[in-house]
Amino acid sequence: MSFLTFHVPPFPTFIKGGQFSFKAGNRHFKRTFSVFDMLYVKKGELHMTENGVPYSVRDGEYLVLIPGREHYGHRESTVNTEVYWLHFKAEGEFGVHHEGHDNWLDAQKKEADFEQPAEYQFRIRQKARLEHPLAAEKLLENLLSITSQSADFPLRQQLYFQELMVHLQKEALNIPTAAEQVTNEAIQYLQAHYHEEIRMEDLSRNILFHQDYITRCMQKTLGLTPSQYLNQYRLSQAKRLLATTDDKIASIAAETGIMDATYFSKLFRKTEGMTPNEYRKVINRLRD
Repeated sequence: MSFLTFHVPPFPTFIKGGQFSFKAGNRHFKRTFSVFDMLYVKKGELHMTENGVPYSVRDGEYLVLIPGREHYGHRESTVNTEVYWLHFKAEGEFGVHHEGHDNWLDAQKKEADFEQPAEYQFRIRQKARLEHPLAAEKLLENLLSITSQSADFPLRQQLYFQELMVHLQKEALNIPTAAEQVTNEAIQYLQAHYHEEIRMEDLSRNILFHQDYITRCMQKTLGLTPSQYLNQYRLSQAKRLLATTDDKIASIAAETGIMDATYFSKLFRKTEGMTPNEYRKVINRLRD
């Protein structure tokens, strides 16, 4: 198992990211980058070779491709595939090793003093299956949001990227917390039933934890209450429908579990800074 190591500070810097889809029968093309290329498979499969080493990356797994190494798809995907990609660079030293730390404290190289920050070796696996993929996908959605074009968004992108990298570090160290486990179960339920009317009692009964405890866990892990997360997820599905269909706003609202179209429009505007119709127009302009 290969680990990527980064001497921090400085922390790796996010450059650009996005999403792409493969239809069954397609493969990734050949190229070489001067920066890191992280590929996270949300759905499907991706078969990549880097420097002669083949990798198969499936649902909930990621692969980081190393700068200067040629990579290409060595086999067609057998199913439709959805992938997040991120490009980032390391200003400081980095390396590739075949062993990792037992815990975070082993990574610290120098303690902070009154004038200099602590120095440590940050490590993530080059390829791994995530124990908590939904939390990572939430960070990716925040990082790659196309509607959050405020003046401070580039700075917030770097913060989301750092959160994602810390999440991958924690996964590499195998230290899932109880709060993360409860949050993951809650997210799975909310995503499976978002199109229905959901009450906290339903969530509590299905994942077998008290409502207050679920709320505390989600606030600690995501900074959101269950209802806030549910609204965000419903709006993310609504944005997908606005971008890919001509359905009426009321129909999209109902399909995402919000029966009151007026409330849906107000919630959408409050969250996205524009109405659903304005969002659809923005997406259509970007395609032209």
